[in-house]
Amino acid sequence: MKKKICVLGAQVPFIRGGAELMVESLTSELKKRGYDAELVQLPFKWYPNETLLDSCLAWRMIDLSESNGQKIDLVIGTKFPTYLARSENKVLWLMHQFREAYDLYDSVPYAGLGTLPGGPALKQRIETMDNTFIPEAKKLYAISQNVCNRLAQHNHIAAEALYHPPKHVGHYFTEEYGDYIVSVGRLDAKKRVDELIRALQFCDPKIKAYIGGNGPERQRLEELTHQLGLEDRVKFLGFAPDEDLLKLYANAFAVYFAPVDEDYGYITLEALLSKKPLITTWDAGGVLEFVEQEKSAFISAAQAQELANNINTLYQNKTICKQMGEAGYEAVKDISWDHVIDLLTETLR
Repeated sequence: MKKKICVLGAQVPFIRGGAELMVESLTSELKKRGYDAELVQLPFKWYPNETLLDSCLAWRMIDLSESNGQKIDLVIGTKFPTYLARSENKVLWLMHQFREAYDLYDSVPYAGLGTLPGGPALKQRIETMDNTFIPEAKKLYAISQNVCNRLAQHNHIAAEALYHPPKHVGHYFTEEYGDYIVSVGRLDAKKRVDELIRALQFCDPKIKAYIGGNGPERQRLEELTHQLGLEDRVKFLGFAPDEDLLKLYANAFAVYFAPVDEDYGYITLEALLSKKPLITTWDAGGVLEFVEQEKSAFISAAQAQELANNINTLYQNKTICKQMGEAGYEAVKDISWDHVIDLLTETLR
């Protein structure tokens, strides 16, 4: 009989991004390898404080020992608060904790708990839950070393980094190094797409920026583009179908991805697998685990003029683009789902 595995996901209704892709891909990859895998999700709302605690309680109340009279052999927790669920055989592949209680605690732009009424008390409760329930896992992994480091710093709990490939692994390709730089992903303040737009005003006027994705920042970014008079050089693409996304990468001369302390960042891997150099920043977090300065990426401060200098260098030197693209590809080409599944299912053997 096939082993039954539940993959746990916390879903913010009407929001779709890397977290959703990760749990869906993991479930699919488990099925491909002969497991009876099911994605189990609960809606997640982090405000007000009482609602956040209700979400935690809901996960803790779930008993995943069996379903319909049949044993559930393994439960794989991912991001907060899924790992509170009860199971005799629970493994954690940590996407991220509730960062507003930890590294973003004092952040006003990102509504850190230290800036909100009742936030300090809520932080203590979240820390207590994490310190109590994360160690329940028989195996503890995280999606990047950056996430491991946060867990060690704030909770003194050790985890092992376990990297996985992006959704379209095996289908990325390269055609040419054209006249545009591409930015892909949710249009959120943490992704700092605004810095790309500001940088463009200092770039060669022939350079265009194609921005794929939607999100709460889109209107503000469009307004910024208009204020800077860049409407003829910045194109907002919205959600790009898979085939269009792959071609978008294939013909860019570079990829911009400079989020604030990213957990992992699929865009990094998508760029490198498409053999494109990356423009990023020193505080981009997990992004920096895959690239090297002037070998596969140009890394700078999140400042428009510095970003522009690096963008211009790549646009004016397509040979460098190709060399850096090849180096980046070599660095990530062997990241596979086989290794991930082997480790996550180790407690079944």
